[in-house]
This record gives sequence, structure tokens and C-alpha cells, in this order.
Amino acid sequence: MWPSFYFRWLTKSVPTGPVEIYPELSDSYETNLPNVFIIGDLTGVPLLKLAAESGVNVWKHIRKKKADCLDAVIIGSGPAGLSCAYEASRLGKKYVVLEANLPFQTIQSYPKQKPIFAEPKNLEPLSKLKIKDSTKEDLLEYLNELLKKEPIELHSGKRVSSIQHDGSLYVVKTETGDSYLTNSVVIAIGKSGDPKRLGVKGESHSSVFYRLFDPSDVKDKSVVIVGGGDSAVEAAIACSSYANEVNLIHRGKEFQRPKEENRKGLETKVREGKINLLMEAEVTEITEQNVFVKTLHSSIKLKSDIVYILIGTTPPISFLKKIGIKIQNEKSFSDWVGFFSLFSFAVLAYFGKASFYGPGWFSPLATAFACISVLTLSLFVYLKLKDGLGVFQPWVFIRNTYLFMAFSYFLFVYLSTTYFGYTLFGKYPSFHYTMLYSLTILVFGIRRILVRKTDYIFYQTLSLIFVQVFFLFLLPELILPAFGDLGYLGSPDGYIRTEIFPKDAYWKAYGFILAWPLSMGVLYDSGITNFWLGYGVLFSFGFIPLLVYRYGKGAYCGWICSCGGLAETLGDEHRQKMPHGKWAYRLEHSGQYILLVAFLLTLLKLVGVYGKLSDSSLALSESVADSVKWLYDIVVDIGLAGVVGVGFYFLFSGRIWCRMFCPLASLMHIYAKFSRFRIFSDKKKCISCNICTKNCHQGIDVMGYASRGIPMDSVQCVRCSACVSLCPTDVLEFGQLASSGVRYDSIQAKLRK
Repeated sequence: MWPSFYFRWLTKSVPTGPVEIYPELSDSYETNLPNVFIIGDLTGVPLLKLAAESGVNVWKHIRKKKADCLDAVIIGSGPAGLSCAYEASRLGKKYVVLEANLPFQTIQSYPKQKPIFAEPKNLEPLSKLKIKDSTKEDLLEYLNELLKKEPIELHSGKRVSSIQHDGSLYVVKTETGDSYLTNSVVIAIGKSGDPKRLGVKGESHSSVFYRLFDPSDVKDKSVVIVGGGDSAVEAAIACSSYANEVNLIHRGKEFQRPKEENRKGLETKVREGKINLLMEAEVTEITEQNVFVKTLHSSIKLKSDIVYILIGTTPPISFLKKIGIKIQNEKSFSDWVGFFSLFSFAVLAYFGKASFYGPGWFSPLATAFACISVLTLSLFVYLKLKDGLGVFQPWVFIRNTYLFMAFSYFLFVYLSTTYFGYTLFGKYPSFHYTMLYSLTILVFGIRRILVRKTDYIFYQTLSLIFVQVFFLFLLPELILPAFGDLGYLGSPDGYIRTEIFPKDAYWKAYGFILAWPLSMGVLYDSGITNFWLGYGVLFSFGFIPLLVYRYGKGAYCGWICSCGGLAETLGDEHRQKMPHGKWAYRLEHSGQYILLVAFLLTLLKLVGVYGKLSDSSLALSESVADSVKWLYDIVVDIGLAGVVGVGFYFLFSGRIWCRMFCPLASLMHIYAKFSRFRIFSDKKKCISCNICTKNCHQGIDVMGYASRGIPMDSVQCVRCSACVSLCPTDVLEFGQLASSGVRYDSIQAKLRK
């Protein structure tokens, strides 16, 4: 079928990997529990060097409350916990380190001679711990020697069972019955929880293991290793020196996650015949002496004395939930109440401002949802007050105060105009909504500039603010009407007031920026003029294709579009909420169907408008288009672009409309297939931390590209630069392809601080 072929063409070879789940943290490592922090691997960055640095930096944010208790209880004695303890000693703080097992237990469990990579290379460490390229044994020797020379307050065998509030303090209890009263808690337990399982028959056999301790254990044996990450590759390389045979099974077409050194080592072992590599293969059953594997073309039985399933571990989510720490994208009851409040406000705003020119049922619908929004907002505030406001955070206070005032302002404008005939400043709600929209981009844009301190984001945000405030508010709503009244736009029968703004329709100025079919009115118009026909065609099918060809789709979506403007400013704090599951990847094709409908409606409309001049029967074409267009306006313009696009901001990413439904974005997806713009990656630096994918509010599996070292050509990319600027090892950079397919230009430096 042509739709399947078309969508495969649009998304050819696009990675669709998942997002790893971590606790929800602020930029200061703080959880939803005041003065409870998480550092180290559990923040999502699997680098020992950065883990040690987080142990130092967290002390900049720990707030002292009372002097008659510990300043901090540090849970975990890995590099992060140890570094945190040494920094506490340097600062003269009272602390204790609680370790469930023995110090450095996670490192102890590494395979023998596991290589240690000290990334990022250019980081000047503040921590007392100096991580260098070495092996497991060398690192352990260094850490134990350091601990011997400079002891810390470390209690081994103390597994934490609970963390409970005691007024503004915390009581940390262990399974052995000990309790510690403390101002703050620092959790540094790493992310290695329970091992992931295959879920196949025979997985419980005694010959199956989920961790390799000593490669010499496999001497003269047949070994099967399952996995495609660093752990699996390193295990295969290590075992190949001892085992009779090593089979490495990976379900993917190629390895995406292993570091370059491991990848090269594996290739060498495969060439030497010491490792048998099975790609695109899955284990179907395990017996005491064999592993049954299904490949693309056949089923294979492999001899196995030992099986290692090394497909990763699950973070200790259950422990974190038990002590009340919120997990990323996990929704509480108050979160759902807040969502319904915002969604109801979106219905009020979009149907309310359209009620003065739309069907009669718009107004009662908007009023009903205004009542729902007030009730749900009241319940949301009550729940937050009931749970306690926690530590005062200036930006959170400013943000919430602004949003509440914006809600109250529009509610007053709508109700006073609808039921009392009073128009504030003589303007209808649509004017006030546009003013609030522009003000929101301004306020949250300033916040984005202050927080995301890169040259690229500075200029991009200024562009979005300027385009929205000037071209989409001041020009159509204030400047043009004033100029028209003063006669600056010429006589009523002049070119400007007949061709560009016929009958003083200054709203058409939106078409200068919002191209067809995002703004259908550019071409879909019963009284369309030659100017708008020419401008609309040239803008949508001339200027934008050239822009996309040179700079990618994001040159419009990330620098010009008003939808993108709100997403990059108001939605900046929520970019990690974009879903990455299979249903989301399927749903993102919806915009292509909307584009098809928009194209057919516009074609019918133009055929009717121009055709009826020579053949009156063609007027039927316009009537057919109009009979469907009202439904398109309600479902797409008001429902999806407005209600869903704004109402889902704090549930999903602010780009939910842009990614899933926008017909202009869908048109640019076609253009983007021929674009020279790419995001390039240095796969040697990629540590597969998933931060780039997690922060992409277009749902792109950026890590899937980066870990393979292939240029990212996803048509969804909007050049927000989040993946580039947030990468901890500087893997990514913007650039372009020459006609030969080789990179010839990049602007990485401007994306960084």
C-alpha cells in the first residue's frame, strides 16, 4: 500500500529506541523531597568522573537547618558518595556514609580487568577523587589506598530501609535498626538494580548468570553471551581468552551502544575466530547444555556450559518510590488534576475566542470548561498546600504566579465580554489571547536565555520573541489598524487595501509568517487576491523549501513559527515529557493525513473560486470544500493546534502539536528528506547516556544515531540544540552535507557555553 511505502520513505532507518527511566531531579540534584538529593549514575550520566564531581557540586545546594543533627546522610560509597564525603570533610560538615554492602561494591562486581574510561577528558576535577584511564583492579587499589590514608565516617552493612520526615528534618533508618537524624539526605547508590531478564524458558537454570565476575571461570568451556552493550562486548572479549568457544548474540542489526575501543576489540576477536557473532538473533529457549536461537533465516542450537545474560539492569525505582521520590513522567493525582485544569483552560481559550464568529454552541462549551478549569485549579492548589509547598524557589513562584494571572485575566475578559457586553480596551477575547500568547513567549523566553546560556539559544530565542511580538501581535493587532485609520496605508481602492488587506482584513498579516497550511487562510479564501495567491505559493513552496534545504526544518519551526516559539519557551522545562514509545512513533504520521486533507480542501476551493468565472458548474467545488472546511477548522485549528497543543503542555512536551499533527511540519518533512542539514556525532565519545534522546521534545532517538556515528537526518528535528548543548561529552554538532555526502561545515562552538 502506498501509505506504508510513503511512511517508510519518510522514516527510513530512523532509530526508535526507548528512554531510560530515572528519578525526577532539579538542576541542583534535588528530588521532589526538599533537601533530598541524588548524585552519581542515578542522575542518568554513567561516567565515574562526573559522578565524583556531582559529589562535590551537591554541597552547593544543601541547605543547613539545625545544628544539633547531621548535615547529611550519604547513602552509598561509590565514587559519588566517597567524593561527597570528602567534600563534607573539607567543609567541616557533620555527615555519615551508609553502605549496604562493602565500599565500592559496584566496582568490585565488575569483571576482572574491565577497562575504566576517564571521560570527559577535558574536565578539570574538583573532587579529591582523580579518575584516570585504568582497569578495575587499578581503580580499586587507588580507592582503597585513598580510604586508608584519609578515612571517612563510613558504616558498612547498613542497608537503608526508610527515610521519614521529622518536621523539617529527616530520620534515616536501616534494616539493622539504626536511625540517623539529619538535615539532608544524599543518595549515591548508582543505577544498577535488578538485572533485566529475557523471559524465555529455561532462564532459571543454574548455568545462567547475569554478571561476569572472573573470565577464568569459563576456562575450557562453551560460553553464550546475550547482549549488545558494553558489558556484553567486554565480557565476550574477556572470555575469549579462556573459553573453548564464545557465542555473542545480539538482537539488533548492528551495535549501537559499545564504546569505540570495545567495538574495535570485538571486531578483532571476530576476525581471529575467537568470537562467533550472531546479529539479528534472539534466544528462544535455554537448556542445561544448549541455547536455542532464532535468526532471520533459521533456528540454531548452540552448545553452552555457561550463559551470561547481559542486557542491562533496571534502576532501583522501587526503593525510590518507597521513600516518596518522584520518577520522571510519573503522574500523581495532583498532576492529573493540574492537567485537566490546563486542558479545560485551553478549551475555554480557543473556543472562547472563536465564539464571537463561530457556531452558537462555542460559547456555552467555553463557559462550561471555564467552570471546570476554576474547580480543578482550586483542587490543584488545595492539594499542593496540603502536601506542603516545600522550599521556596523564586522561579517556580514567578512561573506559577504568572500562569495564574494569565488565567484570571483571560477568564475575566471572556466572561465580561460574553455576558456583560464589556470589552476591555474595546478589544474582543482573540486580541487579549494573542497579547497573552506573546507575553508568555517573552517572559519564558527571558527565562530560557538566562538558564540555557549558549549563543545559539540566545539568538534563537530573541528571534522567536521578535517574530511573535512584532509580526504576530503588534503589526496585525495595533500597528496596521492604526496606520489604516491615519491613512498611511493609502486609499480604500489602493493596492495595499485591496490586494494585501482587502476590506481592511488586517488579520491577513499573520500570513506573512504563518505559511499554508498552518494558516489555511493564506490560500483558502473566497476572496483571495492575486497578491496572496502569489505570496502563499512562493512562501510555502519556494522560500520554505530553500530554507529547509539549507538549514533543516528547524530553521522555520525553531526560529520563526509561533507554535515553536511557545514550545521553546513555555515548554522548555517540559521537553523530557515527550513520549518515545511505539504508539508515539506511529501517531507522528497523523500530520501527513491532515496535510492531505488540507491540500484537497485548498485545491477544491481554488478550483471553485477561479473555475466558476468561466464555468459556473465549478462553483460546486467551492461548496464541497466549504462544507468540510468548518469541520477541519474545529478539529484541526481549534482542537489539535489549540486545545491539544496547549492543553497537553505539562502532560507531554510542548511540541506535541508540532510533532504529531501540524500539516506545515508534515509538508516540511518532505522537504527535509532532501535537506543538507545534519547533526553529526563523534561515536568515539558517545557513552550512551541517553540524555540527548531524553531531552529531545520531538521524540527523536538521538542516541541511536550518535552511538552509531551516523549523521542524524530525522525529519522531526527542529534545531532546538538541546541534544547538542546538554551532551556531557560533546558528541554532537550541527553541520551540513556537501553534494558528495561528506560533512563540510559545522557550528558547534556557538551551541555551547
